[in-house]
Amino acid sequence: MGHNVGSFTVKGNQLEKISASSGGWTIKKLNSNPGYLIQGTYNGLVLYQKDAAGQWKYFTKIQNFEEPSRYVEQDSRGDIWVSHAYKGLYKLTLSPDFKKVVKKHYYDEKNGLPGNYNINLFTLENKLVFSSDAGFMLYDEISNRFTPYNELNKGLGSFSRSNKIISAGVKKYWFINHGKTAMVDFSEPGKLKIDSNRLSLLDGRMVQYYENISPISNTMHLVSVDDGFVIYDAIAGNDPGKKKSLPAVLIRRVEDVTDTYKTISENGNNGDEIEIPFSRNNIRISFALPYYRQAKIKFQYYLEGYSKQWSEWSPSSQKDFTNLSKGSYRFLVRAKINDELISQVSVFEFTVLPPFYASNWAFAIYVILIVLLFLMAKKQYELKLRKDHDEILAKVQLEKEIFLKKEAEEREKQLNIIQTERLHTELKSKNRELANSAMSLVYKNELLQKLSQEMIKLKDEKGKAVADDQFRKIQKVIDEGMNDERDWNLFETSFNEAHGSFFKKLKASHPDLVPNDLKLCAYLHMNMSSKEMASLLNISLRGVEIRRYRLRKKLNIPHDKNLAEFFMEL
Repeated sequence: MGHNVGSFTVKGNQLEKISASSGGWTIKKLNSNPGYLIQGTYNGLVLYQKDAAGQWKYFTKIQNFEEPSRYVEQDSRGDIWVSHAYKGLYKLTLSPDFKKVVKKHYYDEKNGLPGNYNINLFTLENKLVFSSDAGFMLYDEISNRFTPYNELNKGLGSFSRSNKIISAGVKKYWFINHGKTAMVDFSEPGKLKIDSNRLSLLDGRMVQYYENISPISNTMHLVSVDDGFVIYDAIAGNDPGKKKSLPAVLIRRVEDVTDTYKTISENGNNGDEIEIPFSRNNIRISFALPYYRQAKIKFQYYLEGYSKQWSEWSPSSQKDFTNLSKGSYRFLVRAKINDELISQVSVFEFTVLPPFYASNWAFAIYVILIVLLFLMAKKQYELKLRKDHDEILAKVQLEKEIFLKKEAEEREKQLNIIQTERLHTELKSKNRELANSAMSLVYKNELLQKLSQEMIKLKDEKGKAVADDQFRKIQKVIDEGMNDERDWNLFETSFNEAHGSFFKKLKASHPDLVPNDLKLCAYLHMNMSSKEMASLLNISLRGVEIRRYRLRKKLNIPHDKNLAEFFMEL
């Protein structure tokens, strides 16, 4: 027996300590030399040897290897394989006297292992196999690599990741997969028989990673569990018995799991109609089969109105349904024992009430609202038609007013054009009359000037000149005729009728102009020649030039600007 304080032999009810090496995990005979026992401890390997009396005695601690040795196996070449859950996997070659390690090799991912954690080794049908989280593996000496044991993994199914193998007799082995145990029979070549029901009652009760099943006799086994020992009788456990009819699955509890847990029903329908508010449409249905624990029980369910087919078989004894829509549902559930017997279907019926917005009252309100909306829309449409009609009438009236206004403007424009043309015609006529009047004055003044000149040449019958007093009288009459203000007043009146604003503009901008200046400005506006102006003003051409110069200076007209053009533009 291995223990933390050393190793012991068991004699009756007494223990005898034979080694002080701490932590004897496993102890096995050497295949190459059955006279020795090899033990894996916390700090390496220990050998035991039979003495002359046939008792096992401590022989030696194997040198050059101090690693914790959880599993120890010897291969066909005589090498020792050692593994530890946290340290990894080693292959050791011992000296001929088994006292020391002469060659050591460490294996990890570089050699094809999935890692160095939880690698265990066992002898299965005289073949060394290695367990891992990725399944069982084999070691190839030629390539010095590990490869998956595909045939065994495929045949074992979920037990391909077992962390322990224990011999259960000829070609039979216990495979332990993290608390679950199966009996695997290798009797028939090429086929594995797996029975996972024999120790299903003990699932989860064995000490994890330290599971142990020891044969007491050919049919009895001692199983270590976390609170003692269990005896397994292989004959009683393998008795097929009689086929039993299965009871119906009991729907034990229906709960509301929307936000807080609340029980809806304790025993299915129980003759009552179950109605669930839409706001509480997340439920959990728990069910059970009243049958012995040792059986392997699986359940299958189907929710009519929610699912389209039966679920997969599962050991789970409850199911959550979330966000159920309104309507009636039927929950069907059945059980299967040991993958053989199937129970009858149990049914639980319930109804998820519609939300308020989908209830009959809500639909009635919707109908009323739709009618009101229709009436309001009709009223709104009529108001819009009336408004559009008023807008169209206003638009037509506005367009009519605009048209009439444009027509009046066109008519007024035509009248203005006609009036302007008439005024232009009258102005031209007055300008002609003014020009004729001016030319008549010029002609009259020229005639009087010639008459004055001829008077100077006039003589009597005796050839003497006319007396001075007579000449002065006649000349006075001529001068009065030439300087008669009535001629100018008549001309001014006619000029104002043709060019009414001329003198106003001129006097407004140049109030210092005298009447003679205004006369000269009028004659220049009519574009008269210097000779004609000299005749009208009764002055010489030189006088006209002098007056023109003085007028230019008074009006501050540039020298490069034509004086006549200036007054014609005014």
